[in-house]
Amino acid sequence: MKNKKGLIIGAVSLIVLIAAFLVIYNIAKPKPSSGNDGQNTQQAASDTAVSDTDNSGAADTSEADPEAGSKNITIEVKSADGSTTSYSVSTDADYLRQAMDEAEGLTYSGTESEYGMMVEVVNGEQAIYAEDNAYWAFYVNGEYGQYGIDSQPVEDGATYSIVYESAEAFADTEGSKHIIIEVTGSDGNTVTYEVATDAEFLRQAMDEAEGLTYDGTESDFGMMVETVNGEQAIYAEDNAYWAFYVDGEYGQYGIDSQPVEDGVTYSIVYEAA
Repeated sequence: MKNKKGLIIGAVSLIVLIAAFLVIYNIAKPKPSSGNDGQNTQQAASDTAVSDTDNSGAADTSEADPEAGSKNITIEVKSADGSTTSYSVSTDADYLRQAMDEAEGLTYSGTESEYGMMVEVVNGEQAIYAEDNAYWAFYVNGEYGQYGIDSQPVEDGATYSIVYESAEAFADTEGSKHIIIEVTGSDGNTVTYEVATDAEFLRQAMDEAEGLTYDGTESDFGMMVETVNGEQAIYAEDNAYWAFYVDGEYGQYGIDSQPVEDGVTYSIVYEAA
């Protein structure tokens, strides 16, 4: 009887221990994360990845305007009334004429020749010396331009000014005749000189053109020009010569006997035989 009672007490004790163990295990065991928690964690990681991609993409995918040129210039047009219209141009043009074509809103026209265009009308305003006693002058960064629009190089950051200028601007200067002397070298580039003079003949006017240099062989009939602005054109040595034109027509006189007339353009051109 004692043995049976002891077995019963031992079985009860074992059951109590097992129950206590189960209670402790349920309290202490790790709790699995819920399905929503997993989704949230995954979404946070995804958001972080997207955020990183967006941030890096903003820096890495930025590109320059594919239509922008490598040179950024300003073209100014100053009209007879003194008003100025400015054009900002981003271009890859080598010469000014192409950049002028790319300036939105800028219009121009003129007389074409084998040496390029002589600009006569800009934005609808005419300046033809023989008709208007005025002309369109070109400046590069405030300095008088030495080339026509077809040969004026385009440089990044430069300002090109197209200015309506009246012959009245010469009123206080010496000289009753206002002429243009153009020198076109073997490379096709043209340098232009405006001269206010009282000279009777071209040679004196050439002497008065600031920056123009020339030399040649003297004779009883005057000078045979051989070098202009440091460039030689001697037929026997270079198979080339300096030709003279008056308003586009071949000159009939040497520089010592070529009459100077108000408003005329005298061109000195390197010509190969």
